Amino acid sequence: MIDILMSTFNGERYLGEQVRSILDQSFAEFRLVIRDDGSTDATLAMIEEFCRDDDRVSPVRDDDGNLGLRRSFMRLLEASEAEYFMFADQDDIWLPEKIERSIAALKKLENSADIGFPILVFTDLKVTNDRLETIDDSLWHYQRLRPEISQDWKRLLAQNVVTGCTILANRAAARASLPFALPEMMHDHWVAVNAAKHGKIGYISEPTVLYRQHSANAEGGRDFGLKYAAGKSLGLGARTAFYKKAAGHFGDVSAAELLGLKAAENLKRLF
Repeated sequence: MIDILMSTFNGERYLGEQVRSILDQSFAEFRLVIRDDGSTDATLAMIEEFCRDDDRVSPVRDDDGNLGLRRSFMRLLEASEAEYFMFADQDDIWLPEKIERSIAALKKLENSADIGFPILVFTDLKVTNDRLETIDDSLWHYQRLRPEISQDWKRLLAQNVVTGCTILANRAAARASLPFALPEMMHDHWVAVNAAKHGKIGYISEPTVLYRQHSANAEGGRDFGLKYAAGKSLGLGARTAFYKKAAGHFGDVSAAELLGLKAAENLKRLF
């Protein structure tokens, strides 16, 4: 069984389309688990309706209110006991065979690994505007990302290439990612680095998600170029502080090494 973990926040505009794209998947053995992070619009009412209409949808109810995107997703992971888990954003569209293709890739990796080995797979995405019109057929092309760096946990820590809404991982990867010790990291980055360091990561080079870009994106895809890179360089001090903390947690790497890996990867993205 797969738990699809979705955190919502004021998502009424696109939530219905996204949930329908999940419920219409070619692979049906899943549970869609939704935790609302303090919505003030119609999102909660929509979730209740989904739960009434399809017994595969279930809410997580707690009294913690707004935890923020990262902590809310990790709270969902803490509550899950399924053999496999996925993350789902509230505003995308899943292509019909997303789960089927991902589970096939993950099972293949599991068959070549020891029992209890953390395994994670991720995929490319098609970048669209809010009307689902294509901006780029590949997020990896759009942002000049190299998915192969996911095979080296240090490079992955320096430069995340794993988009959370494409992740499928096993229970061992969940155990490797708990507790959530670095809340400065995005939840997908945290899970991916732990899986890469302690287990194995694979990827599918075709998109499985329509990655909708709109004004309210918590995170999103932006065209990578000189202007984007220059803007990112202004945050060097904050990145250095983060790398120091991350190096202290993960060990076997220094902040200076991570900064060097990040700089080298950005040069490859530019040229």
